[in-house]
Amino acid sequence: MSDRETTKGVENVTALKAFAHPLRIRLYYALRNARVATVSYLANAVEVPIAQASYHLKQLSQHGFIEPAPQYARDARERWWQLSSQRLRWDASTVLDEPEAAGVAAMIKNSAVREQYRLIEEFNESGDWDTGWLDAAFMVDVTVDLTRAELAGMHAELMAVVERYTALSRRRSSTQPEVERVMCVMHGFPVRRATGGDT
Repeated sequence: MSDRETTKGVENVTALKAFAHPLRIRLYYALRNARVATVSYLANAVEVPIAQASYHLKQLSQHGFIEPAPQYARDARERWWQLSSQRLRWDASTVLDEPEAAGVAAMIKNSAVREQYRLIEEFNESGDWDTGWLDAAFMVDVTVDLTRAELAGMHAELMAVVERYTALSRRRSSTQPEVERVMCVMHGFPVRRATGGDT
């Protein structure tokens, strides 16, 4: 079963606003990459005090993006978190009709892109990976002329590939030799054509 079949996206501007803080985006990505983590681990990952991280994690929890994972706690003081079934995903044709939603969505997207590229730069600047992983990692940048329907079709095909590998990942242990957590970043969007030059 794919991630899209088991999760839900954002359905209103109130939930969007819960993410309208750059630190919450960073905490969300840190938790997603860890799968399950303590408040202290996440605070250290984003380099903020534990109390500050705890406050923002509770805000994300109140709006359904993350949930407690008490089964991992060794005592009553230890607080663990994991992602819930709600993801930071929405359909522009529905959510963005609400007042303020477009501005909030733009703020969230910009914060998410900054975090994605912070992680990409961290990988590029790290000397921790052997040449096999460096060869396997990829970056794709292409410009093509498409209709809206064709862009949507490309997205669907790419997601089918992602979902196939996600299913493969779920069927095995993340501690298996040669297995690392991998982040893929894909963007597909229209750009304005330059005027006055060659087409």
